Amino acid sequence: MRRIFIIIFSIIVVICIALFILKYTEEKIDRFNPLVKRQWSYAKVPNSEYPDKLSTKEIEEIQDYKDIESFDENGKKNSYLLDFKGFNPSEKYVKIDHKGKWVFFIDYISKAEYEKRIKQ
Repeated sequence: MRRIFIIIFSIIVVICIALFILKYTEEKIDRFNPLVKRQWSYAKVPNSEYPDKLSTKEIEEIQDYKDIESFDENGKKNSYLLDFKGFNPSEKYVKIDHKGKWVFFIDYISKAEYEKRIKQ
């Protein structure tokens, strides 16, 4: 009986350690990690005032968002930076559906909605 208890306890400890390690790893693992919750965040991204004057390469580069600082729904800054692709080079504010660093999708929003969410 005591041996079974030690085995079960050891398995639980190993699982807890593994989940703790997974919480602080790459964004691909965040997608499946049960300790990281899915949430909405808001961010300001680089944009172009005149996207029709940009070349195809410039449009792709400006929409490859790297190290973007985001804020949660309560206006608190997230402790990590996000990387994702955009689809509208003229827009400046995004609403991000993500789980940790794993970004599911983005939606462009107005400046008024962005400021409202950040200042809550």
